[in-house]
Amino acid sequence: MTERTAVPPYMDPYTRSADHLDLLSAGLWQHMAPHVSAALAGIGENDATIVELGSGTGLGTCVIARTAPMARIVAVEPSSHLRAVLLHRVASDNDLRSRVTVENRPFPSSRLPEKFDALVMINSLGHLDYAERAQLWRVIAAGLRPGGCAVINLQAPTTSSAVPEFEMARERVGDREYHGSARAERVDEHTMIWHMTYRTSEEGHEIDAAEVEYRWNVLDAGTLESELAQHNLHANAAGDEQFGVFAIESDARRR
Repeated sequence: MTERTAVPPYMDPYTRSADHLDLLSAGLWQHMAPHVSAALAGIGENDATIVELGSGTGLGTCVIARTAPMARIVAVEPSSHLRAVLLHRVASDNDLRSRVTVENRPFPSSRLPEKFDALVMINSLGHLDYAERAQLWRVIAAGLRPGGCAVINLQAPTTSSAVPEFEMARERVGDREYHGSARAERVDEHTMIWHMTYRTSEEGHEIDAAEVEYRWNVLDAGTLESELAQHNLHANAAGDEQFGVFAIESDARRR
């Protein structure tokens, strides 16, 4: 694996919301899983290496592992709060425990294999700014083995705009309900700030609430294709358009 010594400080945006995220993200991954699996079709039929950036609590890691049952996976998650759930999920399953390596450094400081058969980054690309995305495309162009692909998604909205508050998800566990809502404000042409509120209630009474915010870098399909072209890469839409999933391949694969 490549070794990078300079690691900038990581400001964890999930410190206050981690206890809600696994529960409230499960429904999204039920819908996302078929599209990610389809994009990875044919990867990992034999021994393969797959990198997952922004693994969160491991919901996507499980999808990748089921899709590529012989692949070794490097799951990158810099948030210690999310990584605790991820590591528990991996360690509690004998199959995952034997195949998944959990990496703590954020991209682009992550310790990654020099060559890999696939790279997956779902619901995380907006954390990277233009320079960091350029580094990601360079890593993919240099590291992707022939026949491989990278799978990413572009979350709506793909242009910077204000978003009125809406409920993302609501789940009940025991006597309590856990729900999350979100709104966004436009900063500039390329950037938004998302404001998230996570609430816990019992018998209709709110007993806890956490408010968090983070910057998000927007990217539309046209800009994606333009950026990829600079690195001899191209993207094909995969699955339902509303999920914005793309499979990125090297131009050399077209020949």
